[in-house]
Amino acid sequence: GKPVEELFATFDADPIAAASIAQVHRATLADGRHVAVKILRPDIEVAFSRDLDLARWAAVKLENTRPDLRRLKPVEAIDTIIRSVEIEMDLRFEAAAADELRENFADEPRFAVPDVDWAHTSRRVMTTSWIDATPVNELDLSNMRAEDARDIVANFAKIFFLQVFRDGFFHADLHPGNMFVDDDGVFHAVDFGIMGRLDKRTRQYLAEMLHGFLTGNYRQVAAVHIRAGYVPADQSVDEFAQAARSIAEPILGLPLGEISLARLLAQLFAVTEKFRMEAQPQLLLLQKTMLVAEGVGRRLCPDVNMWELARPLIEDWMLEHMGPEARIRDAADSMLDVVERLPFLITEMEESLSRTARDGLRVDPASLEALAGGRGRGGGWRFWAAAAAMIVLIAVILD
Repeated sequence: GKPVEELFATFDADPIAAASIAQVHRATLADGRHVAVKILRPDIEVAFSRDLDLARWAAVKLENTRPDLRRLKPVEAIDTIIRSVEIEMDLRFEAAAADELRENFADEPRFAVPDVDWAHTSRRVMTTSWIDATPVNELDLSNMRAEDARDIVANFAKIFFLQVFRDGFFHADLHPGNMFVDDDGVFHAVDFGIMGRLDKRTRQYLAEMLHGFLTGNYRQVAAVHIRAGYVPADQSVDEFAQAARSIAEPILGLPLGEISLARLLAQLFAVTEKFRMEAQPQLLLLQKTMLVAEGVGRRLCPDVNMWELARPLIEDWMLEHMGPEARIRDAADSMLDVVERLPFLITEMEESLSRTARDGLRVDPASLEALAGGRGRGGGWRFWAAAAAMIVLIAVILD
């Protein structure tokens, strides 16, 4: 709420970057530090709220009038977009996302996120350290050696992989204007308004799916879709594998630099209506991000496919998180969770038994009648034996 002249020693009124939601200005703090100041446009919340309300109304109408399109989950997709936009409208959330991403990569020397100046950050204003680097779309590729370009793409692929698979928290707006490269080949990211999250199980399914495509194991691709619940379990694995092959082979047969896994996943979804495959809103953002990331990699080094560079990372990740040792760790973690919950379970049991001792054992007659309904089929004696055993057990415990 303070005037600009009280907050900053200098403030350039002309924005260095502008978008539909906000614009960015260069400024200097009282201590001489150069900073980037992002400011929301006036009344932007009202305009976006009106547009998003209209989009959601249309999505609801679509689901109600076209039952065959409900598998696409248009309302859920719009709600995902609405949540993202609501976060974008509060720059404190964006600042927190920048902080989280920077912490995730604190030990990664070739990826940097600007520091947030929380003293000069609020709901409508976000201040970060200034970046001295060149936007990816302004790099002079004509004077760059081929091995340097390949190294940058390899680093970019690694950064993207670590965000998606290691952390499950990724920058979802990686267009060239949001990515910078300095003289040391370090990537710098800006604009953290759109971020994506994937839980561990989704990351495991995604890794298996991509690995299946990259290795030509289409049965694995099909099995993963069914196991994940993306495709109903009554569908044929072999037929789905055939559908996956029909899409993948034309794309994977292209020159290396033209292969697009994002386009492959989009086409896979487009032809799988016969398998009643449902949309996965949590993956829509990732698919869009993959498409943009591929464009960045292709611009830097047209003859290199970033997914082939990331393939060893995916395979190592699968071994670490899905191999035999990982299964043992998961089992141990599950047992530890049970042990940690045991005191609470015992407390709940004691409370339940105390209520039974105080109020007596109450059995609903309708439930007894329903449970005893199998006597004519030879199941009655089992029911009464189980009921008697339960009563005896409770009596012993309460004694």
